[in-house]
Amino acid sequence: MAGHAANAAGRLKEDCTMALRSRYPLDPRRTGRPAPAALVETRDAITGAVSPYTLAEGAMVAERTVGGVRCIVASPRQPALGGMIYFHGGGYRLGGPDRMAGFLSRLAADGGCRVIAPAYALAPENPYPAALHDAAAVIDAVAAEAPDVPMMIGGDSAGGGLAAACCIAFGESLPSLRGAVLLSPWLDLRVCADSFERCAPSDRLFSRESAQDAANSYLQGLPADAPLASPLLAGALDGMPSTLIIAGSAEVLIQDSIDFAARLAAQHIGVELSVIPHMQHVSPTLFPDLPSSARSLSAITRFMRERLNGTGLIADPQS
Repeated sequence: MAGHAANAAGRLKEDCTMALRSRYPLDPRRTGRPAPAALVETRDAITGAVSPYTLAEGAMVAERTVGGVRCIVASPRQPALGGMIYFHGGGYRLGGPDRMAGFLSRLAADGGCRVIAPAYALAPENPYPAALHDAAAVIDAVAAEAPDVPMMIGGDSAGGGLAAACCIAFGESLPSLRGAVLLSPWLDLRVCADSFERCAPSDRLFSRESAQDAANSYLQGLPADAPLASPLLAGALDGMPSTLIIAGSAEVLIQDSIDFAARLAAQHIGVELSVIPHMQHVSPTLFPDLPSSARSLSAITRFMRERLNGTGLIADPQS
């Protein structure tokens, strides 16, 4: 019996993998280049920094391997409504899920679902589409393990772009996908929005120069208008589920959020855009004591519960 169950699970995973690849076949992994010393030093500093959020009492956090990718998994102590795959930010070249454990635990406890955060491969050692390969491997494994469990996909900054790319590429093959949460998402790697100049004086974390450096490190010669690198430019967005976008008026990426919300609405996809006055880039993940961070976290977990319960935003009928 155990052998039959294992074979059935293997076939399910294979079928799921084929379905997820049918619309946007992933390019092969490419050989990157070594990270410069300054980037390695910054990575080490981030890794050694203290997490801004304490662990929520209503959640448990553990390290697990999902689909061959190391992940941080935050699980609510109460029965979960479903699951969320959440991608960290860092310009595709920095960061990881470990320092976000406290924030992830809040999503799990207050949103009522298991949150899986992959430590996806970083550039420049692993250029595009390596992060997307790792993301797809985790989605494959989660969907194959529990195909009927409601699922959400989310992320912040570059992780928000990766989350949107996954929804566009694989959403139609995931009937259990209920919603997406994008926090200060980076959705256009061309780095050409007018907000890069307009908000340059107010954005204390990100800039046109750092965005261009990060894009070059990630793309390494591939075009910035590729739809899974810059989801804002994807033609059809019908893989996107109902989406919550939160961004700050002070950040250079604000135009990405505004333009993506407009595109979702134009294609009759449920979308809620919240622009927080004076909010910095991804500040809800970094500054838990700010009132705006508390409001943003509350909005995210409210949206999670609504979508996992089958309520809240839904796509309008196509005309």
